[in-house]
Amino acid sequence: MSLCYLQSRVVRLTLLGCLSVGLLGLATGCPKPKSIEMAQVSGKVLFRGQPLPGGRVTFVSQAGQAFTSGGNIDENGNYKVEAPVGDVKVSVDNRMLEASAGRRGQGPPAAKPGLKRPGSEEPKTIQGQYIEIPKKYYSADESGLTYKITKGSQTIEIRLD
Repeated sequence: MSLCYLQSRVVRLTLLGCLSVGLLGLATGCPKPKSIEMAQVSGKVLFRGQPLPGGRVTFVSQAGQAFTSGGNIDENGNYKVEAPVGDVKVSVDNRMLEASAGRRGQGPPAAKPGLKRPGSEEPKTIQGQYIEIPKKYYSADESGLTYKITKGSQTIEIRLD
C-alpha cells in the first residue's frame, strides 16, 4: 500500500466521523430555551426617604438563565414592570436625566428607537429631575438590592440610602 492511499483513507474516515457527529447533532435538535414566569411589580423608589424624581429601575433574575426586565420611574418615584419570578437583583439609574439638567427647561433627550416585546407598549420618554445617587445603584451586581418576586401582582418599595 502506498502512502498516498493511506493518507486519503485517513482523510475519508475523518470526514465520515465529522459528518456522523453533525448528523447526530441535527437529529437530537437544539435545546429549547426555558420560558421564564413574569409577575407585575409596582412601587416607589425612595432616595433618603424621598421619592426619586425619575430614572429607570431594572430587575435581573438570579436563577440559572439570567433575564432582565426594566421600567421607567416617574417624577413621583413610581414604577411598574413585568419582573421575573424568583430571586432578583435590582439596579436604579437616573444618569439619563443628568444631561437634561443643564438644558434648562428643554426636558430629557428624545427616546431612541429600540427593540420591544411583541404586544408591549411603545417606550416612553423618561421624565423627571436628576438627583445624584451613589454609583453602586447603577449596577444590579453592586447595588445590594435583592428581592424575592412571587407569582401575581405585588408592590415593592425600593429604598436607596
